Amino acid sequence: MKRTVLLALACLWLWAMGAFGLCQDDSQQPQTQPEPPAPPVSSQVVGQEQPQAPQTTPAQASEPPAPPKPHRPKPRKQLTLQQKHDDLKGKMAGLAPKGIYILIDTGTNRLYLMRNRCILRAAVCSTGSGRFLPDPPRNREWTFDTPKGEFKIQRKVVDPVWIKPDWAFIEEAEAIPKNQADRLAPEELGDYAMDLGDGYLIHGTLYERSLGMSVTHGCVRLGAKDLEAVFKTVRIGTPVYIF
Repeated sequence: MKRTVLLALACLWLWAMGAFGLCQDDSQQPQTQPEPPAPPVSSQVVGQEQPQAPQTTPAQASEPPAPPKPHRPKPRKQLTLQQKHDDLKGKMAGLAPKGIYILIDTGTNRLYLMRNRCILRAAVCSTGSGRFLPDPPRNREWTFDTPKGEFKIQRKVVDPVWIKPDWAFIEEAEAIPKNQADRLAPEELGDYAMDLGDGYLIHGTLYERSLGMSVTHGCVRLGAKDLEAVFKTVRIGTPVYIF
């Protein structure tokens, strides 16, 4: 009986030990590390890349700013021959006279009445012969050239009268008259004359057969029809270019 009670107590003790093993002392259990606290929540949007402040090293902070690089213009592109031609043509067009003007070519003895770049009338004319006439007794001399350059019409005269200068008589081996009336030649210049200054005129002629030749004393001669057309088109101040 006593043995039975002892056996029963032993079984009860073993069972109790097994049950209590589930609740062993905490000092025998492995310590569980607490989870780190969550980072504080900011107002930044989650997933958005935030700008980072540039980091400046002490060396960079003390280094002076680099001087600006000098501006160097790009080399100009070389123009082609055609581009140079077009550029020169444009500059020449800007220098061309405008409106009504007269061109006189002494090399070909041609007169052109122009409006801008349009030829209104082309006429055969006569210009200076280039002859030299001396007057040794009076220590004088003349060269009968038509002057070159730019002129303007200073006067327009209907039925002009030529007052013959001294050289006109010396050329003909005649005595120089003392009376003014003996110098007048009312028909020599034709029906019209345009004064260019310094005694040079654009006028008519009695000798239209000599048109196209260099035979004058410096004036420009035209045939009657061409002279009338030019005279009625131009006005005082019209440019005249002689070359």
